[in-house]
Amino acid sequence: MVRIVIACVALAALSAALLPTVPSYDPWAWIVWGREVVDPHLSFATGGGPSWKPLPVLFTTVYGLFGGAAPTLWVITARAGGLLALVAAWRLGTRFAGWIAGLVAVLGLALTQDWFYYMFRGTSEPMLVAACLWAIDRHLSGKRPQAFVLGVAAALIRPEAWPFIGIYALWLWFREPRLRVLVVAGLASIPVLWFIPPWIGSGQPFLAASHAKAYNGHLGNHPALEALRRAGDLQVLPILIAAAVGVAFAWFKDRDKAVLSLAAGALAWIVLVVAMVIGGYPGLERFFLPASAVLCVLAGIGVARVAMLAGGGAATIAIAAVLIAIAIPFSTSRIDTARAQKGLADRAVQTLDQLSAAVRAVGGHARVFPCRSSFSAVNHGVQTALAWKLHVTLGRVGTSLRKPGVLFIGPHNTIDGGRAPVRVNPRVEQQLARVGGWTVVRVTRPGVSSRCVGT
Repeated sequence: MVRIVIACVALAALSAALLPTVPSYDPWAWIVWGREVVDPHLSFATGGGPSWKPLPVLFTTVYGLFGGAAPTLWVITARAGGLLALVAAWRLGTRFAGWIAGLVAVLGLALTQDWFYYMFRGTSEPMLVAACLWAIDRHLSGKRPQAFVLGVAAALIRPEAWPFIGIYALWLWFREPRLRVLVVAGLASIPVLWFIPPWIGSGQPFLAASHAKAYNGHLGNHPALEALRRAGDLQVLPILIAAAVGVAFAWFKDRDKAVLSLAAGALAWIVLVVAMVIGGYPGLERFFLPASAVLCVLAGIGVARVAMLAGGGAATIAIAAVLIAIAIPFSTSRIDTARAQKGLADRAVQTLDQLSAAVRAVGGHARVFPCRSSFSAVNHGVQTALAWKLHVTLGRVGTSLRKPGVLFIGPHNTIDGGRAPVRVNPRVEQQLARVGGWTVVRVTRPGVSSRCVGT
């Protein structure tokens, strides 16, 4: 496994050298928080950004020691996680039903909705999927300590993993008494890392939950049904059908407890996310990804089992090829979306490079924040990136200009959003710089001292 990890990290590092590399909104926040932990000149403040996630910040805290390399190091880590997820899908598929199942599992995972966006932009979802699939692989291989640690890692990314690691910990407690110290330490790390840092950084131990509840994910009038629809949309229809076939074989033909346990686990994860939606939490597509990844493995099993009905050899390969070919028309939009990710990432790199130039043009941190009370604002999707570039906490960069300050106005698009609304009235606006698609404006109140407004 060590060699696999090294190979995936090396490929991820190569991708950072050859492909556009820029984090998205949430990862920039984790990178900012990691810097705050190790920088004695900054306070640790977890308010003003997205929900707290412990595992990413453990990485970015280390990367904070490397200064400006931290964003690239994080994206490499996230991409390595995505590659490890693909390897785990292959291993699980081949374990249950041979190389055909492994191939279908990898193809299904790669065609999962927005998978390549997650890989390009350094989100935590590929790491989450990797942790879940490798935990299953390690358990099936008899490597219970590794499986437990990977389960804890998943629980430090998504709270939906908590019941699963809790049940597994209980099982280990009685089946593997020698692991009790590891079990206690692992379980204790989950509440400590989820609740203590935001308590220190904001005074609110349950900050992640309150942030999540504040955003319902545009679920409409029927949140549970919309969440279920999103769960189904993650995979193309042939994957869902093939997964059902795989489960049917396991139930009616083999009584394969391992495969049926996978299916039950995926179903339980989906039910848990929907239950949380009913409880007021958002039901975004990415929350279902671990279950969706397991469906890809089950789909591989289904395709392989149908193909093996041909008796093996060339006939089995031919049947598998036909089944995969049948799925291609259902997958063209996903393939097109994956192709588009490089162009979108190229534009994101250009946008943030221009933002860096705009920050330099107005004099950087010292000129934008002449006082401790100085404030700035920017398009919503770029808030966390600007906080990194201005070397401040997230709370000093708003998504609306609610008091006099420096306003960064960037290109309006679906990812970065529109310009930050200005809540200052009456006001005087003075353009400070224009770089590429960015305009920087100083907003003051007439007749009021503007000493602490950036110049």
